[in-house]
Amino acid sequence: MRKAMLILFTFNTVMVSACSTPAGDNAGGAQTTGSTSSNNQDKEGMPVDETKDGKKTVVVSMLSADDFYLQAKQKYEAQHPNTTIQFKEFPTEGAMMNPAEGERYIKQITTEVLSGKGADLYAVSTIPLPIDKYVNKKAFVNLEELMKRDKTFDPSLYQMNIVENSRMNDGIYTLPLQFYIEALFGDAANIENAGVTIDDKNWIWSEFAEISKELANKGGHSVSMGNRSPELLLNNLVSDNYAKLLNGRTASFDSAFFIDLLKQVKSLYDDKVIKSDFVDSQKTNFTLSLITSPSDYLLRRSLYYDNGKIYQKPHSADQQSGVSFSVTRELAMNANSTVKGEAWNFMKFLMSEEMQSSFPELTSISINKAVNDKAIKDLVKQGVVSHPKAGKAIEASEENLQPFKEMVSEARLRNYGYNDEHNMLPTIIAEEAKAFFTGQKSAEATAKLIQNRIMIYLNE
Repeated sequence: MRKAMLILFTFNTVMVSACSTPAGDNAGGAQTTGSTSSNNQDKEGMPVDETKDGKKTVVVSMLSADDFYLQAKQKYEAQHPNTTIQFKEFPTEGAMMNPAEGERYIKQITTEVLSGKGADLYAVSTIPLPIDKYVNKKAFVNLEELMKRDKTFDPSLYQMNIVENSRMNDGIYTLPLQFYIEALFGDAANIENAGVTIDDKNWIWSEFAEISKELANKGGHSVSMGNRSPELLLNNLVSDNYAKLLNGRTASFDSAFFIDLLKQVKSLYDDKVIKSDFVDSQKTNFTLSLITSPSDYLLRRSLYYDNGKIYQKPHSADQQSGVSFSVTRELAMNANSTVKGEAWNFMKFLMSEEMQSSFPELTSISINKAVNDKAIKDLVKQGVVSHPKAGKAIEASEENLQPFKEMVSEARLRNYGYNDEHNMLPTIIAEEAKAFFTGQKSAEATAKLIQNRIMIYLNE
């Protein structure tokens, strides 16, 4: 069961389905007749597309087109008879991609994107691609400009906190469609019995360490978290502080801020507050995990602990507080696409209520507010949720689900996939940080090595 849970909720390898409502033929500013340059704009500043005999093709590059995209193609083409949605997929030998295929996929897409050729849209979240590099090379469109100019785009319909906090290099270059929440599940019974109060909206990692020691001294568990290496925790914190450490081709891994992060993480393990080794969740104060839907939120409160409570993950000393999230499905637009208007129109279609609610049996949190509201209402109408591991039926009420709604609206710390083996940046950080965590190098020397390697990578 535990292994299945780990596989199911790995940050960036879960394929999630969703679906949305149709948009009109001209909603994205695209024209269906004539042949014009892709650099042309209409009077509103929206792109005017190239066409061939009045027809357009939007090519979408992805690892594999699942039911979400297949259904989107069918619906969109039915409503836009002059447009074809074409999927460019990456062939693999088996059902699961092996590491060699993953490397080949990343190299192929990177070559395409940086050459100025390739598809019009890229699905970028199944296997994390080096988006930093693409954005630095101005290979992707800043979607923020389209959002501002498009009079048919209503930001109030969407979880714009997720979109805004996916910002890179002072722009929005990827469009999130679905996401998960990252949270800290606590053993509420032990914490309350110890008489310890936690202000999780304001606590930092040093306070987490002090609270953990206090819990141990007052009869709580001696270990606060297990099953997480220091390298993994460090990359998780790097992800939370992405904008502070990386901006375009500039990195700040030799800064006092990052050096302090290194020292904070090491002290948590030196003091045995967190352990790399496996520790049953019932013997820890906290478990860091994901929330994938309203029903998943209710179930997980009893999954790890008999009496569980959900807390925000601690943040760094000078970092804003907030809920951490990871994106499970998102798209980016090729800056050299000749059909930017139609590509944007298709992206909006994927965000719509009809498309986002097409697969209610699959779990995810939608970028569309109406879909999330309906999921909560349906759950309340159902009355209870249950799971064999939880051992009991859990009431699904408006009151019980209110904290989930607040977490979704307060999500603003994006996890950029800095736990993934295919992502070069966390690989560099983990490789170099290991020497510091084992006492072979100082924090300053480690930070300098990480900075040098990352700068070389960014400027390749």
